[in-house]
Amino acid sequence: MLLSTSFIIYGIRYSCPAVTLDRLENTITAVEEILTHAKAKCMHDYLALVEAETRFLQTKLAVSRLHSRLLEARNIPCWKNYLRDSFTISRALAILEREVRDIKTSLLVLIEAAHQHKLTADIREGQETVDGVLQPHYSLHARVHGQPAAPEYEV
Repeated sequence: MLLSTSFIIYGIRYSCPAVTLDRLENTITAVEEILTHAKAKCMHDYLALVEAETRFLQTKLAVSRLHSRLLEARNIPCWKNYLRDSFTISRALAILEREVRDIKTSLLVLIEAAHQHKLTADIREGQETVDGVLQPHYSLHARVHGQPAAPEYEV
């Protein structure tokens, strides 16, 4: 019974609007850092980056408004209205938490796509270098054995 009571208290405390707001603000701070990193790395997909940033700013504004509403709700004299407002704020904060996680995921995907783009370019550059070094060798080998040389391309 003590264990179930402690789980209930933990659940209530975990879903309390003030705790949820703190958790959300910590996540927002982390997403701001990711967004800064994405701005430095993902300029080839500028439109997606701006879209994610706009969604993020709109979400931050909604969180700020809920924070104001939560502060105002503390001054409500009637417990019934306070609980109703707290419940509504909690649901809205949960929705915003999901939105921030979605934005975080989309930013991380953008960063990873930029990383893959860079790796692909590096591989292509390395392959072109190898082909440029080996091309004269293959041409000489073909002429020695009587085969027509492969057409040479300017690099």
